[in-house]
Amino acid sequence: MPKDSRALELTKLRSDGMELTIQQTDLAFAVGKAMGSISAKSPMPLLSCLLLETEKNMLRVTGTDLELTTAVSIPCVVKTPGKAAVSARHFHEVVRKMPRGEVQLTASGQQVEIRYGDGKGWSSFPTQDASDFPRVPDLKAETKISIEGEALARLVSRTGYAVSSDASRPQLSGVLLHGNDRQMILVATDGHRLARATRKGTFSGLNKDGVIVPSRALATLSRTAEEATSPVEVEIAGSRNQAAFAAQVGDYRVQVLVRLLQGPYPNYEQVIPKSNPREVTVSRDELLAAVDIVASHADNVTRQVRFSLVDGKVGVSSATELGSGRHEVGADYRGEAMEIGYNATYLLDMLKSIQSEKVVLRLGTALGAGVVEPVEGLPQSEEDLLCLIMPLRLPDAG
Repeated sequence: MPKDSRALELTKLRSDGMELTIQQTDLAFAVGKAMGSISAKSPMPLLSCLLLETEKNMLRVTGTDLELTTAVSIPCVVKTPGKAAVSARHFHEVVRKMPRGEVQLTASGQQVEIRYGDGKGWSSFPTQDASDFPRVPDLKAETKISIEGEALARLVSRTGYAVSSDASRPQLSGVLLHGNDRQMILVATDGHRLARATRKGTFSGLNKDGVIVPSRALATLSRTAEEATSPVEVEIAGSRNQAAFAAQVGDYRVQVLVRLLQGPYPNYEQVIPKSNPREVTVSRDELLAAVDIVASHADNVTRQVRFSLVDGKVGVSSATELGSGRHEVGADYRGEAMEIGYNATYLLDMLKSIQSEKVVLRLGTALGAGVVEPVEGLPQSEEDLLCLIMPLRLPDAG
């Protein structure tokens, strides 16, 4: 077929005949989840669409940008099987506003129509050619593992904030997922900070090199993992270029397929200090509050705050043309006096990720990496967390 004719065919409005009955809450859930894989801007009209497709007594709603695909299967009563592709954002906006209760969805010719409220209202949507919607590729899994949804969501939240936004280092824009016969490990770093979260268990299928999952995919996955009523099943292709995550959310089946980032990932173990001599133990909440208040005076670019360590306390301060402030926090510290600068935003992200009453800061020099860990572990005894943060040179440093 000539190229121009093919382009014309792609823009034709068409759908297979389809008729079904479904609950508005079920449809709104599926559409909302699938929207997580729709790109804000796409050169292909079909990538701005959701695919609605019946399968036995289920409706599957799929969204994709070719890098990330989300498919959600929800229960319905199918009268006539079929499929249709509708504009994702418009369909989502209307469906979520419809009243709860049973709705009738029909597709024929160039339209999808939904009737709701016992016939009191209806909405129709133009369709695009569903047969041209990108097919979800079959993943030939070499590695299969499972992990509780809540645990996976915690690991992601403890690391995801530290991924890089630097386009020149794409492998750092994701989270490294690897493991062994003792634990699963998630690591993220942007070169200025690092987070490593672990969970005990047998995850040897992940191997030492692991895979790099894009941060956007993890954000989508984390939301589903939090709601999961079954363990999250993880499958990784033998080529290590794709991974699939699937979980049950009540009566719903949610699948997330992602194209993995290509490594190699940096040897992060080399940058973690093994023997920082200065230790500061402090209340996490008090330190977080101090940094948050003082950061209001920090420079908008560097976000620098100063830590002043003396026996028994930590002083957090900042002084710019915006104003100045200082906040002291009691601490268990008996070393030499020391002053060190940090990016306040990085500190706040890190402290928020640590779920413990107290944290310990292990420091070396004013220009060396500092390690922050929970004191007496996390609430989940089988999980652990290590954070690393690089300091900023103070303006009056020698």
